[in-house]
Amino acid sequence: MSRRSACIVSVCHCLSNVLFAPPSSMLPVHRTDHGLKLADSRPAWAFSWLLMALAGCLLVFHYFLLNDWDTRSRSKTDLADVNLPQSPTLDPHLLPPTFFEYHEAELRLPQHHWSRTHPASGEKFFFVAGHVRGLGWGNALQEHLLNAHLAYVSDRSFVFGNYTWNDDGSVFTYYDGKPIPSQIPYTALIQGPSVGGAFPPGSSAPRAVSQEYFEQICQEKFEINRSDVHDPLVNLSSAREVTDRWSALLRSMDHPCVQSSLASAQVYSHHYIFGRRGALADLWPFLAVSPIITHFGWSELIESAFDTNQALFLSPSAPASNLTRLPFTTNRERYTLIPGLMAIHVRRGDYLKHCTDLTNQLEDFVSVNTLPGLPDPFVAPRGFFFGELTRADRELYRRRCYPSVEEIVRKVEEVRATPDGRGLRRIYIMTNGKQDFIDELKGALREAGEWDLISSSRDMVLTREQQYVAQAMDMLVAQRAQVFIGNGFSTLTSGAVMMRLANKFATSSTRFW
Repeated sequence: MSRRSACIVSVCHCLSNVLFAPPSSMLPVHRTDHGLKLADSRPAWAFSWLLMALAGCLLVFHYFLLNDWDTRSRSKTDLADVNLPQSPTLDPHLLPPTFFEYHEAELRLPQHHWSRTHPASGEKFFFVAGHVRGLGWGNALQEHLLNAHLAYVSDRSFVFGNYTWNDDGSVFTYYDGKPIPSQIPYTALIQGPSVGGAFPPGSSAPRAVSQEYFEQICQEKFEINRSDVHDPLVNLSSAREVTDRWSALLRSMDHPCVQSSLASAQVYSHHYIFGRRGALADLWPFLAVSPIITHFGWSELIESAFDTNQALFLSPSAPASNLTRLPFTTNRERYTLIPGLMAIHVRRGDYLKHCTDLTNQLEDFVSVNTLPGLPDPFVAPRGFFFGELTRADRELYRRRCYPSVEEIVRKVEEVRATPDGRGLRRIYIMTNGKQDFIDELKGALREAGEWDLISSSRDMVLTREQQYVAQAMDMLVAQRAQVFIGNGFSTLTSGAVMMRLANKFATSSTRFW
């Protein structure tokens, strides 16, 4: 748009505001049952204001008109001398991977019959269109598993999309000043029934399909608004009640292609489920034995990273790990306990601000971290005066969410002195902290006790693709450690805790700051 056009548009917009919609603050209001409403008539003094505003708009027009002629009188050579901002050009070697081959493999799943244009007789699908976006891996995984379980108990094929940071059609997204993949295929991170893998022998459950296949085969979809399902519920923070309600509805429907409304967001949200104490307790006994969990696995990319870095986790006398060469059986049989290993989850970076926000919002531990029987429970304080937290309350949050080096070492030594801590010789630090912090923590741990090896996330040797899914690798290590100390406010921690509990690790071996 030229300056002359922009000038005309701006003045027209100004005049329309003057003639038809003066600021509401200049007009009287009266109350209605729904809030505030503008009065129907304008006061007498409003017309004086109208004339003054009209004169101001004409002056603006005159100013832009003169400047427009001045700009058009410049030559192209003059404009070339102006330092205009340039679009950044990225070195292709600095761009993140696209994980294209995983997406292609998903499209080749045997349950995808691309010659079809509509579902076969008896086929039924369910897609959560409003699945979580723009949050970390732990948030995405826990929601993904519950959605897949819901489809399983509803006897419908689960429709899986991607681990999504941004779904605006871009390939890359800038986060913290760096490009990251906008979306990553789930199969680059996990394997099993929730991403199209086979159900265990004897199961008649239909296999999951990709969103692309769903879009092709389901030209007509029946859409469900979440509020229509949740409004009649007695307890919105009962994961079992939510699941049973959705499952009953889905089973009663004949339409083969059903999806939740994109606008109604998640079926299982942080506000009602993952962020509420005890919300998963009534569903957990069923989820723990669901094939979605019992036959959950990590992708070949993640298992390969574990095999490559096994010297950080396994004792030299232990048999070598060859996860990628083993046929898949079950979650419990594949990811056995690693004797002598302690894993600790230490969040840094932006987590200080996050912990402050959690404090101000009086947040509790998340997801399965609140299940009964786990050590180190946390009960969110409620303050003493209109919910205002005391200094002691805030310090409690800080200590449980963002412990200092001294507090970390003290907790490690405390847990190491328990029966579950016997024989611990190696410690792995899951962290996004900077190297100077890691060096300080390693030094403090060595001074406090003898360790054969102290390593961290930054010590791992990873391929370029593995670097962008390393959080899943950390979760695998935490899942298998003899003892795990996690951050109860973190969904990355809760993902590991979920697998430890499902695989029958002693509850006393899972601890929290």
